[in-house]
Amino acid sequence: MKPDRVIEAGKKKDVSVKLAGGGLFSKKEPEELAVKVEYQCDTKLMGYDARILFSFAPLSRVLHTLRVTVVLPMSSEKADMDVLADTIARQLDTKYKDQGEPAAESMIGGLVDKVRDVKRRSWKGGGDTVTMESHWKMMGGEVVVLYVDDKLAEKAAVEDRRVREKKLERSSGGDRSKF
Repeated sequence: MKPDRVIEAGKKKDVSVKLAGGGLFSKKEPEELAVKVEYQCDTKLMGYDARILFSFAPLSRVLHTLRVTVVLPMSSEKADMDVLADTIARQLDTKYKDQGEPAAESMIGGLVDKVRDVKRRSWKGGGDTVTMESHWKMMGGEVVVLYVDDKLAEKAAVEDRRVREKKLERSSGGDRSKF
């Protein structure tokens, strides 16, 4: 799926999808050699505020990753987050094959996860990897679900490298012969 189709789908659901990373002077289109091409929208999911981030490959502009962040209000309790995460996990269990709890990337990461009370689960199915992470903060909690199309994410990584090489080539000018 390309950005224009995501924007159109958002309009049909009365959700405004815009280029991510904007601010007061945000652009409507990503630059020609953008490394990150991301769009976002804010909506409600399961009664909570949610932000959806759509990540596209930099050259082909195909959607490869979808990140859904559901934020619990400050008035909520940790039990609310646990119930929400369990409910989402049950829905994902029906659609994908459970891969269990992924291990932390390092020993330090594991310790940080224990301190932050982070819980993770992952699923696979149909060429997709789905990861859910929930963690409680001082001011509420959040549940993040990450959908990755594995083949398109690989393609995006190759395109990312190509874009970075083009940017370096454009900016290096006569410096290339100095090495």
